[in-house]
Amino acid sequence: MKRIITLVCLLSLGFCFGLQAQTKDAKPAYTGTGAEIEFEKKTVDFGTLKVGDVKVVTVTYKNIGKKPLILDDVISSCDCTEVEWSKAPVMPGKTGTIKATYTAKNEGLISKRITVLSNANTDRVILQLKGEVK
Repeated sequence: MKRIITLVCLLSLGFCFGLQAQTKDAKPAYTGTGAEIEFEKKTVDFGTLKVGDVKVVTVTYKNIGKKPLILDDVISSCDCTEVEWSKAPVMPGKTGTIKATYTAKNEGLISKRITVLSNANTDRVILQLKGEVK
């Protein structure tokens, strides 16, 4: 009985190592479109605001790829931040902008995210808005 248990354990261990070796060597399938997005900055610091203040910021991005870049969606993490962006494709080497309007509703630290979804090789980028409302 001990031999059977030892044999089963050794086979299981060998199977696990075999799976791990396959995963390390396996390369992910290339799903890129040739477009690539690069942001001028990914973090915006609003500094100190008062309740009721409205802060508008424009974030610039560039298509550093070889094919047109299309922003599929730009999503804010809360209803206190509205976002606008151009729906037109951004050609290689050209820039586009995302406009974010933040309304300070409550006192405390600001830590909001804007998720940018696109057809770029890096298809999801997170922008950070930070600051403090006093």
